[in-house]
Amino acid sequence: MLASRMTERDELHVHTVRVQRVYLAGPPFADHYRRRAAELVRARGWEPVDPMRRDFRGSTEGNEREIVEGDLADIDSCDAVLAAFTEPDEGTAMEAWYAHSRGIRVVAYSGETWVHPWTTYVSASVHADLADAVNAL
Repeated sequence: MLASRMTERDELHVHTVRVQRVYLAGPPFADHYRRRAAELVRARGWEPVDPMRRDFRGSTEGNEREIVEGDLADIDSCDAVLAAFTEPDEGTAMEAWYAHSRGIRVVAYSGETWVHPWTTYVSASVHADLADAVNAL
């Protein structure tokens, strides 16, 4: 009975599923990580959000506000953060902390490097293997 009263628009709304978005946090020059992570995230049917699409490498000075506010807006638009802690990087640490403080799930990829206590604290889980990290999202 209810189905007979549904409009076509209602039916489309019922069948619309929002794609999960995953923010790819990591050091600025971790291009291989970003490509592989994006592939793995897409294979799960999710949308990778790469902040490096706004590439400020070599021109960060004077653009700090635009960089940080763009990253924060991207994180807020995502369901999870995949953070590459394969080398020390202030930006990745700040992005993970921000997501954690907002209640957004953070999964860390360590690449078998030593894991800092703060990384463990802000992350739902930590994985040496990138595919395992993506599967934990």
